[in-house]
Amino acid sequence: MENQELNNEIRKEFQLDRIILFTDAVFAIVITLTAIEIRLPEHSDESIQQQLFELLPVIFAYVVSFLFIGQIWYQHLKLFSLIRDFDKGLIVRNLLMLFWLGFLPFSVTLIARKSSFISICIYFSVIFLCRGAQLLLQHYILVKRPNLRHEIGMEDELLRFKKSRLAMLLLAVVFILVTSTMLLIDDPELSNIAWWWFVPFPSC
Repeated sequence: MENQELNNEIRKEFQLDRIILFTDAVFAIVITLTAIEIRLPEHSDESIQQQLFELLPVIFAYVVSFLFIGQIWYQHLKLFSLIRDFDKGLIVRNLLMLFWLGFLPFSVTLIARKSSFISICIYFSVIFLCRGAQLLLQHYILVKRPNLRHEIGMEDELLRFKKSRLAMLLLAVVFILVTSTMLLIDDPELSNIAWWWFVPFPSC
């Protein structure tokens, strides 16, 4: 009986490790694909300064995306340090978060092609959906299914959960500020300053 329980625990830990390793791999791939969009045009008569200036929205989108991915990964790391078991609901919510995260390189590509109102809306929508999926995962583990986790470190995780909800509200504020700025400024080059609204809201 003891051997059977030990084997079950070992198998469970192995399966949890597979979930975490798969998730980490997706995070790494998303960051790599996002960075690929930072490149100068192969055939261009413009000066290097002008080309770099035109790349500013892409670079800024990459920096914001990198910080966003890093923050979500860190929260995922801390959250899964509490996990002692898993079920179908946890796997589905984890996959949902990774599903939306996988669209991040696509949204950065749109900004790289043309930093327009529509591309900005798509970019924000992807980030918002990633945040929402992460909140669902946190709620499932911390509130809905407490039997899947240990009690140690719960206070810190509940605090992060509250901060994640606040970040959703701040993200909505940033979205309104960025899109409003882009609509009010007709000059495409000057409209890039809309991205600077991210600076006061690093927690988004």
